[in-house]
Amino acid sequence: MQKTPLQFKISSALKNIIGSDLISDDFIAVFELVKNSYDAHATKVEITFENIYSDTAKIIIKDNGKGMNYDDLINKWLFVAYSAKKEGTEEDSYDYRDKIKVKRAYAGAKGIGRFSCDRLGGELYLETIKDEKKAKVETLLTEWDKFEGNLKEEFVNISVIHETISKSNYNIDHGTILEISNLKSQWDRKKFLDLKNALAKLINPNTQTKEDVFEIILDVSAELKEDNENSEYNDIVNGKVQNLIFETLDLKTTKLVSNISDSNPSEIQTSLFEGGKLVYKIYENNPFEKLSNVECEIYYLNRSAKATFTRRMGVEPVNYGHIYVYKNGIRIYPYGDRSEDPLKMDNRKAQGRTRYLGTREVIGYIGINEPNENLRETTSRGDGLLKTKEYFELIDWFYQNVKRIEKYIIDIVDWGNFLSEDDFINFNNSFTKGEGDKQELKNVNENLIKLIESLSSSKNIKSVELSPNILDILEQKSEKSVQKSLKNISTSIESEKFDKKEVLEKIKEASKKLEKLKKSKDEAEDEAFEKLIKNEELSTEIEKKNEQLSIRNSIDAQDIENVTNLHHQVFVVSDTISSILDEMHNMISLGEGIDEDELKQFIDELTLENSKVESLSRFGMRAIFEDFNSVKENSLPDFINDYVDKISNYFKNSKVNVVFNQLSKDDFETQFRPLDVSIIIDNMINNAKKHSAKELTITTKNIDKSTLQFTFKDNGIGFHNSISEIKEIFKPGFSTTKSTGLGLFHISNILKAYKWDIKVNEKYKEGAEFIITIKR
Repeated sequence: MQKTPLQFKISSALKNIIGSDLISDDFIAVFELVKNSYDAHATKVEITFENIYSDTAKIIIKDNGKGMNYDDLINKWLFVAYSAKKEGTEEDSYDYRDKIKVKRAYAGAKGIGRFSCDRLGGELYLETIKDEKKAKVETLLTEWDKFEGNLKEEFVNISVIHETISKSNYNIDHGTILEISNLKSQWDRKKFLDLKNALAKLINPNTQTKEDVFEIILDVSAELKEDNENSEYNDIVNGKVQNLIFETLDLKTTKLVSNISDSNPSEIQTSLFEGGKLVYKIYENNPFEKLSNVECEIYYLNRSAKATFTRRMGVEPVNYGHIYVYKNGIRIYPYGDRSEDPLKMDNRKAQGRTRYLGTREVIGYIGINEPNENLRETTSRGDGLLKTKEYFELIDWFYQNVKRIEKYIIDIVDWGNFLSEDDFINFNNSFTKGEGDKQELKNVNENLIKLIESLSSSKNIKSVELSPNILDILEQKSEKSVQKSLKNISTSIESEKFDKKEVLEKIKEASKKLEKLKKSKDEAEDEAFEKLIKNEELSTEIEKKNEQLSIRNSIDAQDIENVTNLHHQVFVVSDTISSILDEMHNMISLGEGIDEDELKQFIDELTLENSKVESLSRFGMRAIFEDFNSVKENSLPDFINDYVDKISNYFKNSKVNVVFNQLSKDDFETQFRPLDVSIIIDNMINNAKKHSAKELTITTKNIDKSTLQFTFKDNGIGFHNSISEIKEIFKPGFSTTKSTGLGLFHISNILKAYKWDIKVNEKYKEGAEFIITIKR
């Protein structure tokens, strides 16, 4: 029997399969088209919603990329599922020699992204001009509805209309315009804001350079009026899309960076930073056979980092996302979405709550660079990466990095709960968490040494660069423990587990110093060593005494007033302690009895107030008269946030929950003394407590470039109805709670000195609200 060759016939229904059915989300459809602009080497893409609330609404996506000519339209745009990017011929006719451009890796290579237009609207008008000499303006008109009539109609038999025109309707020199009409979805302001937020995460900001800029502009003229009524970036629809997330986080948090380069795929380099300072850098053999040209950054979010993030980004990190995945600089969905956890971090955390990090504690990204053909997105957008062998190696490598940052945080920093944001690598005696809820003082040095030894003993480690701070700690340890640790590390080096010469030399130098110390001690080495320390302490004490003498000699009338203010703060705390003790004494005297919960509450309150005394004593005379009392130009919102954050531990068991809220992202720098602002905050908190408030919200807001307003709003009992004029509350001795009446008086005096204004919001009846206005 004769064999006859046959061919597949393609139904017009293919349009739906690779268009509206495949791209099931409006945002992903927009992303696919923006990715095409990115791949076309555009430096700017404008997304315009024209007449969006009318029957003639259009979505116009315009870029300044390399554009297309007639041959490109026929052989690329109209060639379904063909991708010149994947074939490697996309740049054959594009000359970089005369263009200041960087050759980008491609974000897409499936040949179907253009069918995203079908998801957004029923009709597409395309206009394009290639970036070449004597380029012509080519246009295509596609009516997607024609593909939905007769399913037996073949795909290739349904025409699109082409025309070459003399002049661009959009006045462009080169690039492509997609004009989508007969829109299929409703759009509103919330959806536009969500789109802007999603577009901000589309491009990995760490891949953007001065030589390779890619801007996304959102233009919705119908929303301009409401935009003008808002000042915050996150509340404005129109304008340039911004993403400063990793720049925001880089300053004050723990960061781990790891990469496997394409030029040296046999090696993994991993660095750990604390507040921008290097802790260690590891060079190790790459055990992942299929993995190369990938990078990973993980940021640990302690409370201070979360507050900084919220203040600068205008959204809490939990609502922003967690670990994103980028392929050639473009985001792959759904990695990083709040409601998604494809990396199973939270599942893992549930198995060991205090030992593992979850999506609420970290933010960062995994970057995949070309070629990595087997680390690619599924055809159905939004389903992440294909589950290949390379994918599972990528996940294993990611968790290797997660475990390293976990070990550092848990063993050394203890989740950031006990180190201030300014301590960073201050690894001498520090608080870490004991078993259960018990707090105990441990020597973090021991944990550091264990960390270093575990790094050096890993079978894949080639070499380790250590922070000088770590070596200093090793030298400061007692002689036996230091020499033992040095010996262990030296043995590891000699066995070629790592071979860093500089580290070895420093370790030998440390050993020599210890040996000299041992010889000088003779028989009473411990006693002699203690005397040496005491001599140093005595020398330091003499210097301190001289400084204190200098300070005392410089005290003027203003300094005396500061001492008076400080005394008042101590009195406020002391008075509170007396009240607690009196109440406890009365209950016992009257035979009322105190149950376990009440006793615990009394103890908690006493502990809280005692912590305040401890906090004040920590400032000390030197801190008050030098740092805390110096008038300098600083960001007032930042100081308020940092101060509230620092004292929040002292109020965690209090009946008043103190909340800081910065409505404006812009900084407001002005001249002020930290002591003055702290007195204002302390007295406002104390005032709220006296008036039975459960919560005090401190809010800062930029009224304009030269005016800042910050308010204290509580939900207490408010002002007594016996007050005839509200201004009376700022007079010395005025009080309705049997207190000294000095708190608000001191606040008023401080504000007058700065020519700042304070008033009471008399319309607020659910407590008390004080409004302070600052002009610079």
